[in-house]
Amino acid sequence: MPSSSCPGRTSRRNLLQQGAAIGAIAALGPPFAAPAFAQADELAAYKSARINWRQAEGEAITVAVIPASYFLNLISLQPQFEALTGVKLRFEQVPPGQIRQKAMLDLSSRTATYATHAADPMYYPLYVANKWVEPLDKYLGDATLTDPAWFKHDDIIKAWRDADSVDGKLYGMPYDGEVTVQVYRKDLYDAKGLKPATTYDELLANAKALNNPAERVNGLALRGFAGAGQNMYIYPSILRGFGGSWMQGGKVVVNS
Repeated sequence: MPSSSCPGRTSRRNLLQQGAAIGAIAALGPPFAAPAFAQADELAAYKSARINWRQAEGEAITVAVIPASYFLNLISLQPQFEALTGVKLRFEQVPPGQIRQKAMLDLSSRTATYATHAADPMYYPLYVANKWVEPLDKYLGDATLTDPAWFKHDDIIKAWRDADSVDGKLYGMPYDGEVTVQVYRKDLYDAKGLKPATTYDELLANAKALNNPAERVNGLALRGFAGAGQNMYIYPSILRGFGGSWMQGGKVVVNS
């Protein structure tokens, strides 16, 4: 967190402005179980860093996440975060179809309800274009905020670092990485003599072979709710898998 004119303290305004850096760096520490309170030895790894964790002691922040199992791991770190920093932390769980709208409203109105929030990298260019966020690079390079010997940003997979960057500048920290995988019921596949699909044509053929509405068996299940983070999360992988593209020669080619 940034230093201020009052040693060891920072203003609420600065805290909220730099909340993304605070939350991201805190979240990337070693994983812990979720005890009722933080033990001193659980904080030892953090306290070994040359960082004044209590620069915002006494402040309160809210972090928006989606109600998913992988964010429960982050929420479980709340006791340790509060014990380490002296900052009161509240999590707000917002469904995927709503978090983008709520975050954009918060950013555009500059109400600073959320210190930071879960966001897919696809939203960063919009945030940057509207000057709602600023690069994290200067915070990672600030010795009062980050100990480079303790927090090695280059240890993060390069593809994730690149995904969180716009025009070579870092705007986010990866908390979790996702991929789309094919999961199937072996008993149903064996009964039909099917093998896991290696192409989309095979995937469609398997789905048709298995589909049996009378027995309430669906050949394929994907995200069905309309909206960002829902069915539109799946569509790009299908589009790209068939060789499709959003752009060609610098022009948008999506026309339907």
